[in-house]
Amino acid sequence: MTVQLAAVETVSDALFTCSYLWAHGRNYSRTDADKAIHQHKDPTTRYGKLAVRLKQIVEMSYEDLCDAGYLDTDRKQMIIARRSVLVEEIGEVEMNTLLADTQRIQRAFPDATTGERRSKLPLTRGSEGYNVRQDYVIKHMLPAQSLCSIYGPSGSYKSFLAVSWACHIAAGAAWSGRKVEQGAVLYVVGEGGVGVPRRIRAWEQVHGQQVDNLWLVNRPVFPVRESEVSEVILAASQITAECGMPVRLVVIDTLARCFGGNDENDARDMGAFIEGCDVIKQKTGATVLVVHHSGKDEAKGARGSSSFRAALDAEFNVKREGEGPALILSCTKMKDAEEPERRAYDLRAAELYTDEDGEMVCSLVVRDVPREAKEVDPDLAGVSRLTDNHQALWQAVRSRTARGEPCTIAVVKDDLRATLGAEKVRKSFPRWLDKLESEGIIRIDGDDLCPVKLE
Repeated sequence: MTVQLAAVETVSDALFTCSYLWAHGRNYSRTDADKAIHQHKDPTTRYGKLAVRLKQIVEMSYEDLCDAGYLDTDRKQMIIARRSVLVEEIGEVEMNTLLADTQRIQRAFPDATTGERRSKLPLTRGSEGYNVRQDYVIKHMLPAQSLCSIYGPSGSYKSFLAVSWACHIAAGAAWSGRKVEQGAVLYVVGEGGVGVPRRIRAWEQVHGQQVDNLWLVNRPVFPVRESEVSEVILAASQITAECGMPVRLVVIDTLARCFGGNDENDARDMGAFIEGCDVIKQKTGATVLVVHHSGKDEAKGARGSSSFRAALDAEFNVKREGEGPALILSCTKMKDAEEPERRAYDLRAAELYTDEDGEMVCSLVVRDVPREAKEVDPDLAGVSRLTDNHQALWQAVRSRTARGEPCTIAVVKDDLRATLGAEKVRKSFPRWLDKLESEGIIRIDGDDLCPVKLE
C-alpha cells in the first residue's frame, strides 16, 4: 500500500518580506508581492490566500488605505489594522511565529541581524549639523514645531500677547520687526467668553486686514486625554483642507482650564499633559503655545510641576508695567538659541461697536513696537533694595487711594494675600511696611495707610 504524504506548505522569502514589512507599518514593493504570488500559486492555501491579499493591498489607492485604517496618524491603531490581515489569513499563532523567525529576518533583512543590528537612534558625528537652519514661527521668538509657554499673573496681558502672536502668524505679518512663517492657527479658548474674538476683531481694525486663517475652539481641550488629542489633530487636518495652508500654531489658553481636573503640582499628571502636547506637535507639525499662570511667588516662575518648564523649548514671562496698559516681555528659556532681550510693549484701545445701551465696547491690541522697560515705578525711583513685593504693596496703597477706596492695613493685607499668598504676607508684611515708611514713601496714620508721593 502506498501512503500519500500531504506536502507541507512553507512560506517563501518574498511572502515573508511582504508580511514582515506590512506588520511593522512599513511598505513592501509590488515586485515582492508579484514574487509571492508566483511562489504560492495555489490561491486556496493559507499562504496562497495571504499572497493574493497582500497583492490586492499593494494596488490600493492612498485614500482606500486610509479608509481601511492601514495608514493612520495613530500608529498603534494602524499596526492593529495591518496585523488583522495576517490573522484573518493564517491565524494569530502562525503570525506571531512568523514575525519572530530570526533566521528569516536575518536572511531577508541583513542589516537587522541580531549580531549586527544597527541602532534606530539618529546618530551624527561630532559637529555634523551645526549649520542646519533653525526654523521659526516667529523668528528668534517661537521655534517651529516646538512646545512653548508664556506665563504671568492674572491681568498681565498674557492672553493679549498670545492673540497678537496668533494674528500675526495667521496674517503672515512681521511681529516686532521679526519675520513670521505664515500659517493657520488653532486657538483653544479654554476660558470661553467673547474676550478672544473681541481681541482678534480689535487687531483686525488696528491692522486693517481680516484674519481668516485663525480658528477658535470655544471650550477647553484636555491633552491628557487621547481622544481629545485626536480631535485636535483632526481639527488641524480639517483647517488645512479648508484654508489651504498648514497649521503653524496651536494655542492652549490656559493650562489650568485645559488640565482636566488633575494636579498641576504632580509630576505624573504634568507628564501626561506634556505628552499630549508633544503628540499634537508631532502629528500637526505646529508649535504648541501654552498660556500659563505664575505661582504665588512670581520670582519662582510658573505655577505647578517644574517638569513643565523642563520640557519647554521656549518660555516667556509677561507682567504689567506700572498702572498703564503696557506689558514687559522677558524670555526665561530659549533652548537652542540666544534669548531675545527683555522689552516692553504698549497696548492701545480699539473701539469695536456700540451696544444696545449706547455704550462703546472696546478691546486692547498689543502694539508690537519694542521699547526699554521701566523696571521700577517712577514714584519709587532712587529707593535702594526694592523688591517686587515692596512695589506690590506700594501699588496696592496707591491704587486704593487714587480710587477713593478705604486704604487700611487690614484691607491692603487682604489685597496682597490674594496675589502673593497668605503665608508670605503673614511673615513679611510688617517688614515691607517698615521699609516703605522709613523711605518716606507711605505714612501710617493709626490703621490708615497714605501714599506720601500723592499728598
